[in-house]
Amino acid sequence: MWDPALVLDESLRVFAANRAFYRTFQTTPKETMDLSVFELGNDQWEIPELRKLLEEIIPYYNEFEGFEVEHDFPGIGHRKMSLNARRIEQHQERPPMILLSFKDITEA
Repeated sequence: MWDPALVLDESLRVFAANRAFYRTFQTTPKETMDLSVFELGNDQWEIPELRKLLEEIIPYYNEFEGFEVEHDFPGIGHRKMSLNARRIEQHQERPPMILLSFKDITEA
Protein backbone atom coordinates (compact mmCIF):
# COMPACT_ATOMS: atom_id res chain seq x y z
CA MET A 1 0.00 0.00 0.00
CA TRP A 2 1.26 3.45 -0.88
CA ASP A 3 -1.06 5.22 1.53
CA PRO A 4 -0.41 5.16 5.27
CA ALA A 5 -2.21 2.31 7.01
CA LEU A 6 -2.60 0.74 10.43
CA VAL A 7 -3.95 -2.62 11.52
CA LEU A 8 -5.78 -2.33 14.84
CA ASP A 9 -6.69 -5.17 17.16
CA GLU A 10 -10.10 -5.54 18.77
CA SER A 11 -9.04 -3.11 21.54
CA LEU A 12 -8.12 -0.49 18.88
CA ARG A 13 -4.41 -0.87 19.65
CA VAL A 14 -1.86 -0.74 16.82
CA PHE A 15 -0.95 -4.26 15.75
CA ALA A 16 0.90 -3.22 12.57
CA ALA A 17 1.78 -0.10 10.59
CA ASN A 18 3.19 0.25 7.10
CA ARG A 19 6.24 2.25 6.02
CA ALA A 20 4.02 4.91 4.49
CA PHE A 21 2.45 5.53 7.92
CA TYR A 22 5.84 6.00 9.58
CA ARG A 23 7.09 8.20 6.74
CA THR A 24 3.96 10.36 6.49
CA PHE A 25 3.53 10.96 10.20
CA GLN A 26 7.28 11.04 10.92
CA THR A 27 7.07 8.49 13.69
CA THR A 28 8.71 5.20 14.63
CA PRO A 29 7.52 1.71 15.58
CA LYS A 30 8.50 2.43 19.19
CA GLU A 31 6.18 5.46 19.20
CA THR A 32 3.36 3.54 17.48
CA MET A 33 3.18 -0.19 18.16
CA ASP A 34 0.85 -1.50 20.88
CA LEU A 35 -0.58 1.94 21.58
CA SER A 36 -4.23 2.79 21.28
CA VAL A 37 -4.87 4.62 18.01
CA PHE A 38 -6.20 7.45 20.17
CA GLU A 39 -2.83 7.82 21.97
CA LEU A 40 -0.81 8.32 18.79
CA GLY A 41 0.83 11.69 18.19
CA ASN A 42 -0.08 13.27 21.52
CA ASP A 43 -3.71 12.09 21.37
CA GLN A 44 -4.35 13.81 18.03
CA TRP A 45 -6.75 11.03 16.97
CA GLU A 46 -8.88 11.29 20.12
CA ILE A 47 -11.96 12.43 18.21
CA PRO A 48 -15.31 11.28 19.65
CA GLU A 49 -16.91 10.64 16.25
CA LEU A 50 -13.87 8.65 15.06
CA ARG A 51 -13.90 6.62 18.28
CA LYS A 52 -17.58 5.78 17.78
CA LEU A 53 -17.01 4.73 14.15
CA LEU A 54 -14.03 2.52 15.02
CA GLU A 55 -15.75 0.92 18.02
CA GLU A 56 -18.65 -0.18 15.80
CA ILE A 57 -16.59 -1.87 13.08
CA ILE A 58 -15.87 -5.25 14.66
CA PRO A 59 -19.10 -5.98 16.55
CA TYR A 60 -21.45 -4.66 13.83
CA TYR A 61 -19.40 -5.46 10.71
CA ASN A 62 -19.42 -1.75 9.89
CA GLU A 63 -16.94 0.14 7.76
CA PHE A 64 -16.48 3.75 6.80
CA GLU A 65 -14.97 5.77 3.98
CA GLY A 66 -14.00 9.41 3.70
CA PHE A 67 -14.02 10.42 7.37
CA GLU A 68 -12.16 13.74 7.25
CA VAL A 69 -9.79 15.00 9.92
CA GLU A 70 -8.08 18.38 9.77
CA HIS A 71 -5.32 18.85 12.30
CA ASP A 72 -1.88 20.36 13.01
CA PHE A 73 0.20 17.19 13.08
CA PRO A 74 3.55 17.19 14.92
CA GLY A 75 6.43 17.34 12.47
CA ILE A 76 4.33 17.62 9.30
CA GLY A 77 2.14 20.65 9.99
CA HIS A 78 -1.45 21.35 9.08
CA ARG A 79 -3.02 18.54 7.05
CA LYS A 80 -6.43 17.33 6.02
CA MET A 81 -6.73 13.53 6.03
CA SER A 82 -9.42 11.22 4.71
CA LEU A 83 -9.74 7.99 6.71
CA ASN A 84 -11.20 4.66 5.62
CA ALA A 85 -11.67 1.61 7.82
CA ARG A 86 -13.01 -1.91 7.53
CA ARG A 87 -13.03 -5.19 9.37
CA ILE A 88 -10.39 -7.81 8.52
CA GLU A 89 -11.26 -11.45 9.10
CA GLN A 90 -8.48 -13.68 10.39
CA HIS A 91 -7.83 -17.37 9.86
CA GLN A 92 -7.63 -20.07 12.54
CA GLU A 93 -10.19 -18.51 14.83
CA ARG A 94 -8.15 -15.41 15.62
CA PRO A 95 -10.14 -12.32 16.51
CA PRO A 96 -10.96 -9.90 13.69
CA MET A 97 -8.94 -6.73 13.22
CA ILE A 98 -9.42 -3.34 11.58
CA LEU A 99 -7.59 -1.94 8.58
CA LEU A 100 -7.42 1.85 8.91
CA SER A 101 -5.99 3.81 5.97
CA PHE A 102 -5.16 7.49 5.65
CA LYS A 103 -5.03 9.70 2.57
CA ASP A 104 -3.65 13.23 2.64
CA ILE A 105 -6.23 15.41 0.89
CA THR A 106 -4.76 18.74 1.98
CA GLU A 107 -4.25 19.91 -1.61
CA ALA A 108 -7.40 18.28 -3.01
